[in-house]
Amino acid sequence: MTHKYGFKEIIASRAAIGTFLFSGEADNVEVLGYAGFDFVIICTEHASNGVHNLTGLLRAADVSGIMPIVRVTENNAALITKVLDAGAGGVLIPHVITADQAKSAVKAAKYGPQGERGLAGIVRAARYGFTPLKEYTMAQNKDSLVIVQIEDVPALENIDEILAVEGVDGIFVGPADLSQSMGIPGQFDNPEFQKVVKDIIRRGREAGKIAGIFVPTVEGAKQWQKEEANFLAIAADTVFFAQAARSTVAAMKD
Repeated sequence: MTHKYGFKEIIASRAAIGTFLFSGEADNVEVLGYAGFDFVIICTEHASNGVHNLTGLLRAADVSGIMPIVRVTENNAALITKVLDAGAGGVLIPHVITADQAKSAVKAAKYGPQGERGLAGIVRAARYGFTPLKEYTMAQNKDSLVIVQIEDVPALENIDEILAVEGVDGIFVGPADLSQSMGIPGQFDNPEFQKVVKDIIRRGREAGKIAGIFVPTVEGAKQWQKEEANFLAIAADTVFFAQAARSTVAAMKD
C-alpha cells in the first residue's frame, strides 16, 4: 500500500518535509496531508498511539495522501510486523546501535528471501486478501521503508556498517537522546553536537540513503537542509496546535 504515496520519488528529487503525530487524532493526519506535508511519523514510543488506534490513523493518511511512518517502541519483530500489516508505509526504529540490530529490523520488515517477516495475506496492507499474494509481498519488500534512529554515542562508531546493511533505507537523528547520550542534554547549539550531527548526515547521504533529523522549528529545518539532510521532521501536531492556541490568546489579550 506504500507505492501510491510516491515517497521514494519525492526523496530522490528534494528534501521530504514531515512532522510527528503525538495526538492520536485521525483528523490531524488528514489536515497534515492536505496541508502538503510529505510524511507523518506516528509516534508510539513517546505518545499514547498504539494498536488500538493505528488503523484509523493509517486510513486518514490514505485519504489525504501523506506517507505514514510508524515509530515503534522498540526493535521488536512482532511490533514491526504488526504496524506494516496494518498498512504503514515504513517503520522508524529507535536506538539502533549496531549493524546486527539494523539487520534484525530489516529481517522483521521484509518477506523472504530478503527477510523473515511473518506472512498473512489477509491483512489490511494486502487489502484483506484482494491483492494477489505475490504482488503484495513484492510490493512490501520494494516499498516499505526501514529507517533507523541514531541517538546513542556507541552508534557513532558503527554508522557506516549500519548504512551498509541491505534493506536499511536511511538513518534518522534523535537530537534529544543523542545530546543526552553525549552528556549535554538539550544543548543542540553546542559545537560538538553540531559536528557530530553534521557527520551523521554527511555519511548517510554519501551512502546514498535517507538522512533525516527531528527539528523543533522551521529555522532548524532550513539549517539542516543546507547540510544536505533530506528527511526533515518538524515539530509535531500537538506543537502546532499549542503554538496556534497560544498566539490566538495572546493576540486577543493584546
